[in-house]
Amino acid sequence: MPTPVTVYRWDDDGAPQITEPYGTANQIKAVLDACLVNGYGAKQPLGWSKVFDDANGVVYQNDTTNGGSGGMVRFWPYNGAWEASFPRSKGLNFQAAKSFVDSETPHHPGFYQAINHPESSNSNTKAWVIIGTSTAFYLILSNVSESQNSSHPKDKISTQNFSQGEIFVGDIESELDYDAGAFIAFHSATSSDNDSISWDDCLGYITRSFSSSRSTSGVKIYHADNSEAFDIYQPRLTFPRSRTHVHSSEPHVLGMAPVPICSEATDDIPAIIDTFSPPLRGYMPGMINIMRGLNKDSYWPQELIIEGHKYFQLHSTDVNCSHVWINMEQW
Repeated sequence: MPTPVTVYRWDDDGAPQITEPYGTANQIKAVLDACLVNGYGAKQPLGWSKVFDDANGVVYQNDTTNGGSGGMVRFWPYNGAWEASFPRSKGLNFQAAKSFVDSETPHHPGFYQAINHPESSNSNTKAWVIIGTSTAFYLILSNVSESQNSSHPKDKISTQNFSQGEIFVGDIESELDYDAGAFIAFHSATSSDNDSISWDDCLGYITRSFSSSRSTSGVKIYHADNSEAFDIYQPRLTFPRSRTHVHSSEPHVLGMAPVPICSEATDDIPAIIDTFSPPLRGYMPGMINIMRGLNKDSYWPQELIIEGHKYFQLHSTDVNCSHVWINMEQW
């Protein structure tokens, strides 16, 4: 049965604000606290729990009473400083795990990565959006031209090598009836822990296709039987990325498909499926891939009704169109 989705934005009444260039750990944590645990204004929280909160990190757990795996995610500043502004290429580290013993000791940890706010100006708005449920969420930290008079690509959907903060945290839609490794957190493919931030460290910048072969770079997902073993998976695109985009006075998308999480090219998937680490592990919740992007010079944020549901467009951080959207109503 579909799960209702809640959308939180920086411009909601009572929403917490990010004010410092590149953000601070405390300011991003305040956004997470408000959306996941406490609520703000007229909006209720997603129903996550805060398990630990001290100088070493803050740890959140998804809601096991609503079908969540009980997986956890830790956030902590790269240098331990919660109140200082981040530099351009460092930020708030984050890491998924099956569980945490304390605020810094994970069991079955994923690779850790980092996120900060891309806006470097003191005066410009530091926009943020969270789209989520009690079991998973997308966090987007973005430049925004609220007057829509900027000519800079950082304020557009296709940002031409300007970074944007986009991450996924939570349970995937697993193909398995029981999957102890379903809880993950990432923004891009990696082969190790990494606390540096580059322009292509962005969830919307998915480059692997169905036909891409096995890789050592991706998302670390533990076997479904709760063992110490793991495999490397990647979200895969059905449709190739392209600079060709739809021009229309009434926006319309061409073709749509879910985004699978695979460890092998589809033509290499064996006839006998592994029940611990199948090559097709599952799907990204609420995420779709479309055949043709809309106008890549559109200002962020962009929303569109697709097949009767409202969707939110992620960034493409290079010169190509964005082909990735998130369902804002149900997963």
